[in-house]
Parts: sequence; C-alpha cells; structure tokens
Amino acid sequence: MKFGFITPRYGADISSGPEHACRLLAEHLSERHDIDVITTCGRDPQTWANEYAEGGDRVRGVFVRRFAVNQTHDPAALRQLSARLMEGPHGCADEQEWVRRIGPTSPALIEYLKRHHRAYDALVFYSLYHPTTVIGLDVAPERSIVFPYLRLDSRLRFGLWADVLMSARAVGYLSSAERTLVHQYLGVAPANEEAVGVGVETPVQYGYPRHQQDPTDDMTEPDAGESAQDETRSATDYLTSRGVLFRRRHRLYGRFVLHGGRVEPDNGCEEMLEYFDSYAAVDGDAALVLMGVKLMKIPEERYLRLAGVLPDRERMIAYEAADVTLAPEPDDALAMDVLESFAVGTPALVNARNRAAVDHCRRANAGLYYTNREEFVEALRLLMGDSRLRERLGENGRRYIRQHYRWDAVLGRFERLVAKTRGASSGS
Repeated sequence: MKFGFITPRYGADISSGPEHACRLLAEHLSERHDIDVITTCGRDPQTWANEYAEGGDRVRGVFVRRFAVNQTHDPAALRQLSARLMEGPHGCADEQEWVRRIGPTSPALIEYLKRHHRAYDALVFYSLYHPTTVIGLDVAPERSIVFPYLRLDSRLRFGLWADVLMSARAVGYLSSAERTLVHQYLGVAPANEEAVGVGVETPVQYGYPRHQQDPTDDMTEPDAGESAQDETRSATDYLTSRGVLFRRRHRLYGRFVLHGGRVEPDNGCEEMLEYFDSYAAVDGDAALVLMGVKLMKIPEERYLRLAGVLPDRERMIAYEAADVTLAPEPDDALAMDVLESFAVGTPALVNARNRAAVDHCRRANAGLYYTNREEFVEALRLLMGDSRLRERLGENGRRYIRQHYRWDAVLGRFERLVAKTRGASSGS
C-alpha cells in the first residue's frame, strides 16, 4: 500500500512533538509499505522560514516532498488574535484565521494533494492545529486519517476542531489519554479510531559491542587500558550491567536521577530543579543528570551533572544506568522519555499534569507522579530508597513495553486503523 504522510515540518533533527512521532512511524512503515512524506520547507515554528530545500529528498530511507511556505510566522499577531478569541465571542472564520496565523501555509502543498491524492491509499495528517491538516483534509476526507496530537489547553475551546475530526475517515492517537480528551473534552466519538502510539526499540538493539555504534558516538574512556574483551560485552552483560558505559563516561559512581528531555523553563524544568533541590536537602547523596539541549540557566549545585545531547544508542544506555527517570513536562502527549525509560526497566516519576505520562504509569504500574513539591520529594525518596520497589516497577515497565509498544504491535494497530478506513470507504 502507498501512504502520504502530511506534516507541518519533517527532519531527522526534529526530536519531539507530533513531527517526531510522524517520522518514527513513517520510517518503520517504509519497511512494509510505500511512504511519501508531504511537508513544507519550514523547520522552526517560531518563524516558518524556508530552511530546507524545496523538492524531493530522502531522509533515513523515506522519500520526502517539500513545498515552500508562503508566509512567515508573526508571533505578535498570533498572540493578539488568540487573546481576542479567548476573551470574547467569535465565529468559524476567526478560528480559520487563527489556523492561518499559526502556520505554516503552503498553497503548493495543497495543490499537490489536489492533483495527486488518488495515488495514495490513505492520507495521514499529523497535528490538528496547522493549515496542512485543516486545509489539506478537505482534499480527500473520505481517505484521510488524522493524528491530532492534542493536549489540554485553552485552544481546545475552538469549535473548529470537532468539525475537523468528524470530517476525517479515521482518527489515530499517540496515547489512550489523548483519546479520552477527544471524547470527553471535545465531545467527539469518531466511528473509526485507534490508539496507535509509537514504538520503542528493545534494549538489545542499543547494546554492545562499542564498535557497532556510529563513528560520532564516541564513548571512549580516558582509561586506555581497557581490554577488547571488556569493550565487547554480550547482550546478557548489557542487560545486567545497568548502563555501565554511561556511568563510566560521566564518572557517576553513586545513585542518580535522569531527566531525558530539553532543559528549558516552559517544560517543567524550572519546577523540577526547585523540587530536586528540596529533595537533595534531605537526601543529598544522589545526583541529577540532565540529558538534552540546555536552553536555560541552571544553578551551580554539586549534585547537578550535564550529559548534553546524546545519540539514540547512548540515550538508552543512560536511561538504563539511572535509578529513576524524571519527566517534568506538563503537557507532552508523546511521553517518549517515559516509554524509553520503561523499556530498559527504569521507573519514572512524572508530572501529574501530563495525562499521557500518568496514563502510562498507571497502566504499566511502573512509575509514580507528583502534583507539588512535597509529593515530589516523598515519591523520589521512596523510589530511591527501595531497590526492590524499583526492580518491581522496572520489570512492570519492561512488560508493558513488550505487550503494547513493540514496533510490530504499533504497526499492526496502524494497519488495523487503515483497514477500518478502507472498510468504511467501501461501504459508504
């Protein structure tokens, strides 16, 4: 079968949000089906400037068609319009204007869909709010699937979203919590829907030997006396050593907690750092390791360690090496750091405002969640102080990933959603 994946932006350097989920699914589906990604030349949603070259490209084996954005983003105008729509009555035309303002707008992309949509068995749209979905969906709604990537925020008050979702043939979700949001908050119950999610690679694919990693993924230790035998551990050693390479490289000799996402003020990191400082005041022998892009100033504390941006292989080893993973993001519908942590048997402590992360913790029985400083401190003390509890939660997390988030299971759910779509189309 041939699928067209339509997304506002696409690239190997985009590692979060619906575009990241789109890329992961497209790459794995391309092993079974013919995939075209149809996207814009924009990369930065703060500007939507045309940074990628227009035309055909191939990204990690997937063919990508890029079309120029015809209007750069105006954040001030969007903020002004958003405030007006939230404060008073408005009509559908106002909401359509808001969609145009959030961008990216690409008439060439829409024209391509109009001319070539029949070449695809299904059109798969990612991210509900953008013109690529709202306008693109009108081209062939009877063969369209939407992955809305919804989070609980004030923009969900717009009546436009229910109309868009109901016009699509089917709706796919990245988590069960997102489906609940569509049903309970938007009041929409699509006839064809599926919680597809994203897959997580199993740990054995991120193991030794070291020479199998990318050349840029240098994990060489200053101690040059390591033997070749030590460097080429078996998969069994990998599963029992709990991330020894990461610990050695970053000189982590005791217990530590890991944050695996971007370090920025508006994703819960400021609160997390304040809460961890309170934890360190009563239980000060554990380190907090920050793994990701640093976009904010962090305090100079002896317990803080910066691991920086790591390749995928080392990221998984880092999750495995940690005693607990922290997920402070309040509205991350993907919750990928939680799933990756579960995959290697490390429990998570997550922000209770993140519905997807809490849903994973509850269903897997593999993590705890907090609503304030006191709960954070007590939950982290419990997890860090009870190794048997961590082991039980870790095994629950591994089992949860094996049952629900292996890639073959995710691809099966996507193909089942497509089958529902084709069945509905043939019966209409």
